[in-house]
Parts: sequence; structure tokens; C-alpha cells
Amino acid sequence: MIAAFHPQRWPLAVRAPLVVALLMIGIAAAISKVVLDRLARDQAQSFRQLTGAYLDGLSTALHSPVIRQEPWEAFDVLDRARHKYSGVNPRIVLVILPNETVLAALDPATYPVGLKAPEKARADRGEPDLGDPGGHVWVHRTLREGGKEIGRIAAEIDISKIQQVRQETFWTLLGVNGALTLLFAGLGWFVVHRTLRPLLRLSTYLARAGDGRLEPIPESKLPPPDTEAGKVYRRYNAAALAVSEREALLHRLADQERRALLGRYASAIAHEVNNPLGGLFNAVRMIQRYGDDPERRDRAATLLERGLTGIRNIVRASLVVWRGETDHQTLTTSDIEDLRFLVESEALRRDLTLEWLNELGTESSIAAQPFRQMALNLALNACAASPPGGRVCFSVRSDRDQTVLHISDEGPGLPADSRAMLLTAGATSAHDANGGLGLWIVARIVSDQRATISIEGPPGTAITIRIPHAQPDLRTAA
Repeated sequence: MIAAFHPQRWPLAVRAPLVVALLMIGIAAAISKVVLDRLARDQAQSFRQLTGAYLDGLSTALHSPVIRQEPWEAFDVLDRARHKYSGVNPRIVLVILPNETVLAALDPATYPVGLKAPEKARADRGEPDLGDPGGHVWVHRTLREGGKEIGRIAAEIDISKIQQVRQETFWTLLGVNGALTLLFAGLGWFVVHRTLRPLLRLSTYLARAGDGRLEPIPESKLPPPDTEAGKVYRRYNAAALAVSEREALLHRLADQERRALLGRYASAIAHEVNNPLGGLFNAVRMIQRYGDDPERRDRAATLLERGLTGIRNIVRASLVVWRGETDHQTLTTSDIEDLRFLVESEALRRDLTLEWLNELGTESSIAAQPFRQMALNLALNACAASPPGGRVCFSVRSDRDQTVLHISDEGPGLPADSRAMLLTAGATSAHDANGGLGLWIVARIVSDQRATISIEGPPGTAITIRIPHAQPDLRTAA
């Protein structure tokens, strides 16, 4: 659940604008800090200059009244200065004698003459802090005569307007930077979305290729050929066309292989059926002519039974070849004997000696259909490779752990590419199966059954396949 919220899993159309927004926030924070720091320095400098001029004017005018300790004359100076320096906006102004008593005040009702000066007005605390949360600060100026302190001016200045300017500047920066961040994030999303639109469309077409077919992009949806997206789309269409041509070629190869195999089966069936047909017609004519003779009738019936039995076996053996994936039966001895009729027919046609050994027993638990397909392909290939008068050996045996198929011939030996294809257990694709699909199907079955295969020869070819038991039912590789 947590992994789904990992930023790497977010769409690029979200990540890119988010990165832009974060960069804008960082830049805005840096710019805002620089602007506010500069504003604070400028305000502090202006405040020092303004209050300095105010205190200088007061100290000059108050010098004489302080020496003479004339409170009314000092109050008159403070009152006149209030209108002259209205930009300073003082809240409290006190003239304090060296004994920390008030000589004069801007508000004499609150700070009468002789009153002890407030704590904040008694000592100069250094540079005033314009960020004071109270909204006012104290400034001081010492009055001297002949190097001796004769008094001091202490004024509490209202700085709320200065702080208001800072707050307004801060919120203005925050609003402008926030708006710019949202604007650039939106522009980033729009640009990235438009940039990724060709890639997303291509991804959609690739997602449709789950069945192994690539659908070309229509010409009307192709970008201009001189753009990067146009080049990518056209390369994709070229790949889709190549894949379609390859699929068509594979279908043609498979169809040709099936037709060739069908021709071989048809030839074997025709040969085996034609052999007993002559005897069957003779038996029919014998019954027609000598139906009243019990001895001749029985001989004819026996001949009919043998001929029909032979034809039935041939038909049953041919049906073995065309059983599809719905046949999930395990291999039996009769399955091996059914194959014998087809292989014997091919061996007789090529004047070959067929040695057949069926020791399957009852131990085998492998699927019957793929084994029959594999064994028939190898046996017919062995017959095709053997010279006239040669010998083909076919044997099957099984024990508790495995079933072993062994087929050998006296031909010139298996070609190198066919040998490599069988030994790599189907790693070669059907498109590269130069020796035909028959051996490629055998290799696929060997791979799917997790079997092992060994090849000996030349001279001749001897193929041994060991198939372990207790394997999952195999799908036909044809």
C-alpha cells in the first residue's frame, strides 16, 4: 500500500510539475528572504537617521533648559518638536536628570516633574529592535556639558507603521510567489502533458499487443515526419509491419508443414487400406458365388474380418494424430501400438526393416498426446533419413521415475542446426527452424516436459529422450 504512494510510481505528468513547483517554492523562499532582509536593513537605517535627527534637534534645544533645570522651558521644547518631527511619532518623551528623575515630559500628567523615570527609560539598551512585538522601542540621547553628563533624553517611538509595512511586504511576496508557483506548475503540467501525449498514445498501442500482434498507427494520427514523435511512430509502424510479416510467414510455414505431414499420413493410410481392399472384394465375390457352401463362406468371412480389422486399426491410428489438447489421458501400451501401423507403413514403403520394442508397462504417468506427437515425428524422420534396406529401431520403456524413448536409424546423421535445436530444447524460434517444424515441435515438447535428450552419431542417428514422471499435463506444441 505504501509503495503505491512512492513518488517513483507517480505519472511523469505529475512528477515534473511537482518538481517545478518545489523549485519555485525554494526560489521564492530565497528571494523573499533576501527582499525582507534588505527591507529590514533599509528600515533600520531610515529609523536610525530619522530618530537621530529628532534627538539631535531635541538635544540642541534642551541643552540650556537642562543646565538651568527649567522644566517648563524643556516642556515647551518637547511640545514644539512634536509638530516639527511628526514623522517620528513618539509616544513618550522624557528629559531625565542624572539622578534618574524626570525634568520634563511630553505628557506631564503621566510623568510629572520629579517622578522617578521608568525602568525602560533609565538606560540605553543599544540598537533598537524593530521587530519588537509590542510595536514600540526606546531611543536615548545623553546630554553633556564640558564632558560631564547633565541629563538624558529618552523617547518611546511607535514603530507599528514600520512593522505594518513589513507585514504587507511579506504577504505580498507570499501571494505573488504562490501565484507564480501555481502558474508555473500548471504550465509545467500542460507542457509535460502535451510532450508526453505521443508517448502515451504509443504506450496505448503497445498495451494492445498482449496477444502478440502490433497494431499499426493510422496515417491520420502520425505526427509530421521531421519531429521526434513522428520518427518514433514511423519506427513503431515499421516494427509492427515486420512482426505482422513474420507472423504471416510462420503461419505459412506451419500450414506447409501440416500439409506435408497430412500428405505423408494420407499416403500411409491409402497404402494400408488398399492392401486389404482386393482381398475384401474377392471375399465378397466368393460369398456371392458360393454362399451356399459353408466352407467357402467361412473362409470368405474370415478374410473379410481380417481385412476390416486392418482398416479399423489404420483409422484408429490416424485418429491418434488429430487428437487435440482436450486429450489429457496418460500414455498406455495401446497408444504405442497405434503408432506402429503408421510407422510400419512408411518403413515398408521405403523398404526398411523396423525393429519395434514396446515395454511401456503400467508405470508411465506422462501425457499421451504430446508423447505420441513427438514419437511419431522422430520415427517418420528416422524412416526418411534411412537408405533403402536400412534399419530403424524404435523402443519405449518405463520405470517408476521416467519413461525412455529411443529411436535410431542408419542415415547420414542429423544436420548440425537440427542437432543444436534439439539439444537447446526449443530455445530456437519456429521462424528459425530451418529443418522444418517437426523437429522444432519435438524440441518444444522436450522443453515443456522438462525432459532430457541425448543424440549419438554419425554414423546414423540415435536419439534418446528421458521424460520424468509426475509432470503437469502438457499442452500440445503444434
